[in-house]
Amino acid sequence: MYHRIIVTILLIQFGLAQDTTTTNQIEDPFQIVEEDTATFTALDTTLIPIPELRDDKDTLAILPLGKPFFNYDSDIKNLQNQIDSLRAMVKVFEKYQGIPTVDEDIINLIKVPNLQHRIELTNGTVVLGEIIDENADELFIQTTLGRLVITKDKVISVQEERTPGPKVEMVGDPFVNAYPDREEIIGTVINNGELRADFVRTEANLWSPTTQLIVKDSAFVDGNMITYKSGVISDTSIDPGQTASFKIVIQKPLKPEVQYRTYDIRWTRTN
Repeated sequence: MYHRIIVTILLIQFGLAQDTTTTNQIEDPFQIVEEDTATFTALDTTLIPIPELRDDKDTLAILPLGKPFFNYDSDIKNLQNQIDSLRAMVKVFEKYQGIPTVDEDIINLIKVPNLQHRIELTNGTVVLGEIIDENADELFIQTTLGRLVITKDKVISVQEERTPGPKVEMVGDPFVNAYPDREEIIGTVINNGELRADFVRTEANLWSPTTQLIVKDSAFVDGNMITYKSGVISDTSIDPGQTASFKIVIQKPLKPEVQYRTYDIRWTRTN
């Protein structure tokens, strides 16, 4: 009996000791709650908002069923047209690439020296060009390669070189029928050149005793009939070695009196 009482007392003391420990551990429960709440609030500020959902009622942004995103048919047709156009341009380029065309105005701007002199040198070289200047010791020659300076002790001979072409000259003196109000001048010209002369025209100038030009006029010759590439038809051409006649009628004033006359002949080269 005594022993039972002692055991019961020990058990009661052990239980009181456990209750005292639990009470000491949770002395300030409100402080623990405040610390957890602060930690929870800091985590909330780092959250990322959820994006808005798409409105399925917006049918304009949705492609119809079965319709492709790109219109391949029209794009392929445009590409095919461009390829055909480029193919045609390449064919034209290949056809005419061997036939360069140069504007006539550009050709006229290119100054080609008049190769009117033939200079033979002591070493056998022949220089073709135009003598533009000279002094006692040197010749200055303009050639197709540029300007040359040749000392005269190296020159054997200098000859005139004339480019092949028409050369129309008067045959004798024209016959003049003088009237008080006019003059009729009749004559003949000849082509002593190597090529045909086109649109040959003779020009007469009447002069006073004081060398004053009174009046001038011209007329085309009666030459060969020629049809040019441009479609123009003319009868004023003279072939090499052939002659053609002309007649100029000049109206003149009564005064001053005509003292003498001069004549000019003009022509062109046309294909």
